[in-house]
Amino acid sequence: MTTRSLAERLAAVRGARPARSGVATSTDRAEALARWFGARLTLVPGGAAVLLERRVSLPPVVATALRGIPGATYFDTETTGLSTGAGTVIFLAGAGTLQEDALVVRQLLLPDYPHEPALLRCVTAELVARPRMVTYNGRGFDLPLLTTRLTVHGLFRELAALPQQHDDLLPVARRLFRRPLGGARLADVESGVLGVRREGDCPGSEVPARYFGYLRSGSPQGLADVLDHNLQDIVSLALLEAELLRLRAGGWRDAGILDRRGMALELVRHGFPEEAVELVEATVNLAAPDEAAGLKRVASRFLVAAGELDRAEALWNAGTRRASLDAAAAWLEIARIRERHRGDLPGALDAAAAASRVLDLAFALGRGGGMRAIGDVRLRVDARLRRLRRWVAAAERRRLRVPRMTAA
Repeated sequence: MTTRSLAERLAAVRGARPARSGVATSTDRAEALARWFGARLTLVPGGAAVLLERRVSLPPVVATALRGIPGATYFDTETTGLSTGAGTVIFLAGAGTLQEDALVVRQLLLPDYPHEPALLRCVTAELVARPRMVTYNGRGFDLPLLTTRLTVHGLFRELAALPQQHDDLLPVARRLFRRPLGGARLADVESGVLGVRREGDCPGSEVPARYFGYLRSGSPQGLADVLDHNLQDIVSLALLEAELLRLRAGGWRDAGILDRRGMALELVRHGFPEEAVELVEATVNLAAPDEAAGLKRVASRFLVAAGELDRAEALWNAGTRRASLDAAAAWLEIARIRERHRGDLPGALDAAAAASRVLDLAFALGRGGGMRAIGDVRLRVDARLRRLRRWVAAAERRRLRVPRMTAA
């Protein structure tokens, strides 16, 4: 049996005859790939990368918003797999930057595996040109994979030069859109929030197979859709960041699809606590009971931190007027504010006792819900009542205690 070398086996997979020089074969492939896309072949130490540059006009309002924040590189990768393990390779990286009213997207395509160090050098050169990079799930995938590949090839200088400021928009999208949209994939946000409609798009699950098909056949035709897919990902990143800026600047008031609780947290994170409270107070009566309770907790925490205890109590008082589990829970929140933040133990005890009475009345009227829900609230009410009664009694004993007379 004849044992074939790795180069011969790779050549067989690619549908090419083994050549004495694998580098020469891959260089020919790189030149052919660049010619096919009308792109430029970038030669750097370690090989070559195919560079395709495209310019996408942005709506003026989007471009204006993005010009008001530190410059960024909108970054996305296409890979040979969905893991960040050593066997997964970046074969396409796109980097978009704002220039006037357009997004200029530079896409770097890997002609063949021997050219990977060159591609990685080109990618890091694109990223270090701006102080900030913006991704979608970059912290969970793109950056860990890029770090792995740079480490594999010993490109530690390039690794150290990567920008330190990294804004991953996926956690923000989850906070603001996952509940109303039922998901926070970029495709969900595009169609539900940004109004982007992709036509003839290459599904992400097909991307690795497209690249393997190119390696086998030498025909880059299947990669054209992958390049367009990557381009739209990067444009959508810019559109999404502009939309987030609009929402934080007051656009939440007319947003059709938005998680109000998540938006309140987003406003606080970016230094707008008063607007967060305004958002909650404006929408809490329109929200479903579970969402309303969450919104009130968020706003109450902000108000307490600002020392506005009367407003915090008033927020919960509005929900105590009907015998229900929600009313009992509202009285418990008032008891917590009085106990922990006012130091008013008798007032806290009165609120906890009111919670107990409301709970009994709700149960008698059949408004208590299921037995598990009633039991959970009853346990919380009784635990706070016992503790407050004990503390109030101890405080009363201390008040009535006669001071000892000291000897003259």
